[in-house]
Amino acid sequence: MLVSWDIIKNKSYQATDPVSSTVTSKVKGLGYVKYMDRLRTLDPEVLHRSQFNYRIFDTADYIIPPNEYNSIFLMTNFVETIQTQSVCAEDYTKKPFLCSTDSECDLSSSLYNNWNGVPTGKCINSTIDPSVSVCQISGWCPVEIETESTRNLIQNIENFTIFIKNDIQFKKYNKRQRNILPNISNEYISMCRHHPIDDPYCPIFLVKDILEKAEPEEFERNMMLKKGGVIQIEINWECNLDLDFKKCMPKYSFERFDLKFRDLTGASGFNFRFADKFVVNGSLYRTLVKAYGLRFIIVVTGKAGRFDFIPLFLTIGAGIGLMVIPTLIADFVLLNLTKERKFYKQLKEYDYEENREHNIKMTENRF
Repeated sequence: MLVSWDIIKNKSYQATDPVSSTVTSKVKGLGYVKYMDRLRTLDPEVLHRSQFNYRIFDTADYIIPPNEYNSIFLMTNFVETIQTQSVCAEDYTKKPFLCSTDSECDLSSSLYNNWNGVPTGKCINSTIDPSVSVCQISGWCPVEIETESTRNLIQNIENFTIFIKNDIQFKKYNKRQRNILPNISNEYISMCRHHPIDDPYCPIFLVKDILEKAEPEEFERNMMLKKGGVIQIEINWECNLDLDFKKCMPKYSFERFDLKFRDLTGASGFNFRFADKFVVNGSLYRTLVKAYGLRFIIVVTGKAGRFDFIPLFLTIGAGIGLMVIPTLIADFVLLNLTKERKFYKQLKEYDYEENREHNIKMTENRF
């Protein structure tokens, strides 16, 4: 019974082949940030002003880098600072940079590796908050202020769509398939949105739907948009080649990989920095961006199975081997753990055919 159950339930009569795959993806959507009156920069000449009230972000702005292996980074928030090589006040929000005398700003202090430049040895008033004294540095100025990380939250992110194209192969059986099924046309792809019940095979996913499935708490979802997070998109292919291969369909699932913000005290979310350099009037500048966002990691799992005598016979043999175990356990208990172990030992060692009469007498004496 146990062997039969294993053969039927777990398809132990099949040989299997793991899936091989490639994934390509595209993100579409138009985001925006309410235009700020002023960017942080030392030189007013490098300010980029606009007559519009919004700063628009398209795919080229918020997908960084443009192409990654089986993953997507979608920028949802950022801190932007236009800098040039100069001297300026350090970050007034960080305790190690505060000072009261010049002696606290000597060159050896920079060995801690967390400064934004090289200390000049001067203690000056912060240009942002003159009531606070900080060390002066030589480096890219002005320094980035992370407390400004909420003013550039990109709007409309949840309405963006992610198109996922997954081509798979089972090399052992020379079978190929992809998640864009033969009956799906370009017109259909442009209109559909994935839904686990109403449209489970549409390859277009709404960011809002992915977030809600990966993280059910609204507070955590909002924090992920502000501070970043990591989400795994799993595409699972479980194919039974004893049936029609056309019935081999993908199943999608979504899971948040980083810990919840309420469980962390520091180093939460997902972010990184990058810079774009440019020249104005012969002077070198850069736009430093600290990007927060959602990192989608796409994982493809699964296997294909087909009937094969070898795994079938191995399963049957293993089942027969398991049937010996109860006998061994019973023998061990009766011969070692019971009061009548000597009697059972005699019974096990005697040959009943050769000692029939003696066996009858021994049994009568026993009872």
